[in-house]
Amino acid sequence: MQAESQAEARAAAAIATAERAARGARALVSQPIDGLSEALGAAEQRHQAAARGDRAALQVAERLLAEAARRDGLQFAAVTDAQGRILWSTHAALVGTSLADRESFGLHRGGRAEALMAPALLDLPGGPRSLLATRPLTDPRGFTGIAVAAIDPRRLDRALGDAAVVPGLRLALLRADGMPLATGGDALPAPLWPLPAPASAVSRRAAGDGLPALTLGAAPVAGDLLLVAALEDAPAQGAWFPYLLAAIIGLGAIGLPLLRRPAPVAPPDAEDDALPAITYRAVIEPGGAMRLTEIGPGVERLTGWTMEAALRPGWRQRGLDAQTLPLGPDLPDRLRRDTQASAEYRFRRADGAWMWMRETTRVTGRGAAGTEVAGVLEDITAERELALQAATAAKFATLGEMAAGLAHELNQPIAIMSLAAENAAEALEAGEDGVEEALTRLRRIMAQADRAKAIVTQLRAFSRVDVSALEAIDLGGAVHGMMVLAGQALRDAGVQVQLRLPDVLPPVIGQVILVEQVLLNLVLNARDALLDRPAERRRLRIEAEVGPLADEVTLRVQDSGPGLPPEVRDKLFEPFYTTKPPGFGTGLGLSISRTIMRGIGGRISADNTPEGMEMGAEFTLTFRRAPLTEPEEAPPPRAAPRAPAPAPRWPAAT
Repeated sequence: MQAESQAEARAAAAIATAERAARGARALVSQPIDGLSEALGAAEQRHQAAARGDRAALQVAERLLAEAARRDGLQFAAVTDAQGRILWSTHAALVGTSLADRESFGLHRGGRAEALMAPALLDLPGGPRSLLATRPLTDPRGFTGIAVAAIDPRRLDRALGDAAVVPGLRLALLRADGMPLATGGDALPAPLWPLPAPASAVSRRAAGDGLPALTLGAAPVAGDLLLVAALEDAPAQGAWFPYLLAAIIGLGAIGLPLLRRPAPVAPPDAEDDALPAITYRAVIEPGGAMRLTEIGPGVERLTGWTMEAALRPGWRQRGLDAQTLPLGPDLPDRLRRDTQASAEYRFRRADGAWMWMRETTRVTGRGAAGTEVAGVLEDITAERELALQAATAAKFATLGEMAAGLAHELNQPIAIMSLAAENAAEALEAGEDGVEEALTRLRRIMAQADRAKAIVTQLRAFSRVDVSALEAIDLGGAVHGMMVLAGQALRDAGVQVQLRLPDVLPPVIGQVILVEQVLLNLVLNARDALLDRPAERRRLRIEAEVGPLADEVTLRVQDSGPGLPPEVRDKLFEPFYTTKPPGFGTGLGLSISRTIMRGIGGRISADNTPEGMEMGAEFTLTFRRAPLTEPEEAPPPRAAPRAPAPAPRWPAAT
């Protein structure tokens, strides 16, 4: 009886471990898989735009693909013709390569409409291994080729390896036919990967042929993909002892009541504490409230709150700092429309201290009772602090580069004030006849003092280390604020600047200081790229427009420099990558700019300007439009103070 009880307890613990490991690992691999799906959609959009001859849509699709390759770690995206030959690819060296011999191409040409994933060996930078996702392309005539997106499977291998923290646990991403696409740690032989029955998420494989028993847990990822967790059953320790103990007790207790059979031991949850993230399940009720139904015990280690406290209604809403949430619908509201959403916010621990949390949630089912979701909570406090330190260091490095220009910018109003003061003094010495002229000089001194104050105020604001919460900002104001700081540096370099900003530009979500930092990085990089150009060809253009989507605003920074070669464009946003000579750049500006844009819910991409334009590199910043708010009632009018002189604008701006 004791032996049977221990065996049942071990089996129950193994089943619980396999189920939790499969769910937790699924959350780690979902983002790369979703990125592949988005890249396939963008490749298909490009194919359709090329067929229509829609050049604008073609450029938008190619920019989305380039951004997806940098954001999600994609190796390449491509489109083939009906014979399998690659017609276009983000990795130019693959153009002309034939994929006709690939299993996926044959299946799609034979009529398979669903996306398919398969491993492949291709000549690519960073290694030959690839994980290909494919989807057929069709038109009224029939099959015209396939769209292809590829990711390095080692990224998935590392994610699964990090999640396999329990001894004897192996994780793998499988196709429905049992083909392994990625494995964490040492890959197990194929016979050890039998798929669980479709009706159950857990199955047991008995020992045999010299192999140990396995407990298998499965979680669907996307399409026909499964995340399988295989836990090797540990051998029982001291299996002879319960029999010896039972014999001794039986001999010494003749006549006593039969021993009561012990209850099975509850499955341990220690493995949840070791996972790199905390998983939970919740229900979004029809009214919009999100109620947690399950959460890992690691929540106490992470937040200080017990499981019982975390499962009480309203725990999440009471703990988060609403001022740090992105503008717009909250995460539960977004999940009622979308299938996946994420958010970063400050959260109050049980001891009263603040921490930064990243929450990633995915819809698992919809019904009359509400929307069922599964999510992951991560502590990103250290990550936030490091990002703030890096951004602050880059900001002060930029200010150091502009020190001479800023000194000259401040010296101009000071020199004008000094000369005007001398003229005013001479006019007053002439008696009453000079009073009017002296007043004119004094007014000029006041105007130049306001100009100097505006420069110093902008400089102090830009130098702040702390940043405010996301808010609705004026993008045009951020551009002009940046020009206050960078104007003299551009004038000294002989750069002609054109500002093409609409008179009415909707507010966007962001932080003024961070947006100015991104723009300053782009403008100073453009200045450096233009120094080798003739003076009459040093041009910089900054333009903004609403779109390409209705809830987006786009700002472009274009220069007339040499442009971006393909080998530079692929590495442009990597940390510490720079094309400048030693001592003239840290290689962090664009990397930090991308981090800032992601943090405010936007994106940044780089490309060369379209053909026919006398320009070089083009950086595109895409912002989210701020939601409309009800106008506040105007306060009663007051006596207007003396109007200060306007902040200095870039003199050559048109």
